[in-house]
Amino acid sequence: MFGWLRNKSTNPEFAKHQLPGEVGTVELPSSLIVEMEGNDILLAYPQGPETISLRFTSISFSKKDNDETGGIKSVEGKATERGVECQRMQDKAIISYDEDSEQDGTPLLMRYWEVGSKNTIVIVSATILKGKENSTQTKRTLELMPRILESLQINVLHRIVEVDGEQIEATVTTAEPVEQKITPFATAETTWLEESLSQAKKLGIRYGSGGELTPTELDRAFSRWTTEDEAKESGDTVANAFGAAFGEYLREHHGFYWVTVEDEYGREYAVRHRVGATMAFPRASVQKRIEDGIPEFFNNVYHIVLDQLQKSATNA
Repeated sequence: MFGWLRNKSTNPEFAKHQLPGEVGTVELPSSLIVEMEGNDILLAYPQGPETISLRFTSISFSKKDNDETGGIKSVEGKATERGVECQRMQDKAIISYDEDSEQDGTPLLMRYWEVGSKNTIVIVSATILKGKENSTQTKRTLELMPRILESLQINVLHRIVEVDGEQIEATVTTAEPVEQKITPFATAETTWLEESLSQAKKLGIRYGSGGELTPTELDRAFSRWTTEDEAKESGDTVANAFGAAFGEYLREHHGFYWVTVEDEYGREYAVRHRVGATMAFPRASVQKRIEDGIPEFFNNVYHIVLDQLQKSATNA
């Protein structure tokens, strides 16, 4: 039954595409036309007469027990329920099954692949016109499915983190490995930090209580700056100031240290911990929330960073 997963065809040129919900990526052959169908379906189909089309959807979820293999277990359960074989491929569980269907009176064969990875399930459906199962386009597309399924990469993980007795959902993104140059702060970076911390104190007096810039206090000040209608400091100023204050809080209270990180995407300030090489990018985090219009986030991110640090220490 799983010959389709073992017999890989000669690979044409492939290109990487974002999966719906930006939970990860999939590589699709250049011979297919790829587009989004609405906001939650990635559609791919060959050029020429309509015979087959592929649709990709995703479901991600969190589990209170912090199990990070929910997608895999769900697909394994579905295999038992349907009485089909579950194939394991790297960090994924995969099942496949067929169903008959029709659309506007046109008979269809629906072939499904459900792929579980981390706490995400990616559902791939092939809509095949009845009578066209053996057409060249259909056969070529189906021959490419093992390569397509193998290329699926989930890099977003949802967790439940306890914060002051309340549970919040944490989204952790694992970036694809890139070559990085990590160096401790030098004179120029230290000057940036000192100037930014000085500005953070002024912002704390204007928008907060004027006390220590804890994550909770940073949330209070940042929220008030966000909703301020009068003339106020620029987004760059706030990102530098509050980013520096947040990173410095992690340094003073949890043993992080300041570094610069350079890769193919540019250069950024970060704080790093020796345990598990855990890193956070305080300034970039503030910039993103300014762009997204999110008024409070420091306290949540703080607990997410500590949760990640704890997991790294446990696995060390």
